[in-house]
Amino acid sequence: MSKLKNLHNPETNDTSYDHVLKYTGIFGGVQGLKMIVSAVRMKLTAYILGGWGIGLITAYNSVFEFLNNASNMGIPLNATRSTSELFEEGTDEEVAHQVMVVRTWVLWSALLSVLICLFFSPVISYFFFDHDWHRWPAVMLVSLVAVGNIIAEGECAILKGLRQVRKVAFIETILALGTLICTIPLYYLLGFRGVIVGLIVCGFLSAAVHFSFSLRLVPYDVRPLSQKTFVEGLPLIKVGIPYVLAGVANAGLQMVIPAIILAQHTMVELGYYKAGWALMIGYSGLVFLALESDYFPRLSAVNNDKTRMNNTINQQIDVCTLILTPLLILLVVLMPFVLQLLFEDEFMVATGMATLAVFYPFLRCLALPMGYSVLAKGHSIAYLVLEVVYDVLFGLLIWWCYSSFGLIGAGIALSAGALYDVVIYFLYCHFRYGFVFRSSTLLFCLGQFACVVFAVEYCFLVSPTDEERYVAGGIAFAVSFALSLYQLMHRSNRAKSLVSRFRS
Repeated sequence: MSKLKNLHNPETNDTSYDHVLKYTGIFGGVQGLKMIVSAVRMKLTAYILGGWGIGLITAYNSVFEFLNNASNMGIPLNATRSTSELFEEGTDEEVAHQVMVVRTWVLWSALLSVLICLFFSPVISYFFFDHDWHRWPAVMLVSLVAVGNIIAEGECAILKGLRQVRKVAFIETILALGTLICTIPLYYLLGFRGVIVGLIVCGFLSAAVHFSFSLRLVPYDVRPLSQKTFVEGLPLIKVGIPYVLAGVANAGLQMVIPAIILAQHTMVELGYYKAGWALMIGYSGLVFLALESDYFPRLSAVNNDKTRMNNTINQQIDVCTLILTPLLILLVVLMPFVLQLLFEDEFMVATGMATLAVFYPFLRCLALPMGYSVLAKGHSIAYLVLEVVYDVLFGLLIWWCYSSFGLIGAGIALSAGALYDVVIYFLYCHFRYGFVFRSSTLLFCLGQFACVVFAVEYCFLVSPTDEERYVAGGIAFAVSFALSLYQLMHRSNRAKSLVSRFRS
């Protein structure tokens, strides 16, 4: 308990632009390391297992995401919000008691994932493995992955609610390296059978690492047979049920996409799609980890103050766009080289998809900070409606685009879906919460968007020579970097102080 008293300090209460930049940068660095490790893992996986193996991993991960979202009952998200509010205003005893309630419900949700998998595993086996009902024991093993990850998510939510952002970043670093060390030897020794074993090992590794940090702050205490604990946790579940349904809809979408591809092509084509997705969307999640780890607790703490909430959202949009856009342009320019470097030559067919999907991560820089305001307000029904409508429309969009244009159509669908998300979340947040873009933020985002459009047009659509590609891409990158540098100098006191030191 005494350790909780030492958690309050000026850093945990800081909401300045420099704080946002600092922790987005920290998690960006962590995500950068994860990107490098993931690239190495993907390269080795492609070499050992080929496109079919990556497709198999994608299929199992889709099942795992479905189980995770169907059974976690929205507890991690609501645990972060409730713990953050108590951390801001409550006593240490209240915080410790809330952690006990959260852990108890997390344990129940982990057991629920096993039951759900047991019920659905034959159906999943039929649709994902060439209409073979008999692969259900392998599918059933995915429930162990879900158990490990649900427990890990619960502990991570506690750490985020207690504003232990540095610890969360350190954990992410450990898990990135641990995943590489655990999975590649298994793929090499066991072949395709090592895929499910590797997922299980990584799931329980995640739980163990999170426990090693969270238990130092709050000792483990669960009361699964306590009626009082059950009742105290019901508000988490009542608010969380719409989040669960939204998560199930999203997980269902992630299962539908592989099913659409497998209905028209083979597991190899699914592997190509996964390569393009990982390169432009998975790796470019460079700044988004900070949203949930640092931004969401801060936003939850000010959700009743319209002005502070508006400033917090604009700050996060500024920082996400500032950091991510130059990197996206650089990735577009070097796309053929990067694909050859990270994968085998056969994966070059994903170049078009990955390039045209570049607008997806850029637009998410705008949509996600706005979307988190709905979560911070606890308006779960609204969040459910917005997410389900998006999932249905995006599912139809990717079905039509992929059927018509193949992998390139999938890239178009990803970017078009993200644009829809920006428009809908802005309209909702504007009319319900009074959110408005600062003029400086809006102009900055439009300028960066123009740089991305220029890079895509001249590096892909006009089929330039290598020299033209690098010249045009270099111009787009230079302008984008200059815009980011100007915004940094204009907003960050630390950057101003650093420049003044050099001048003196």
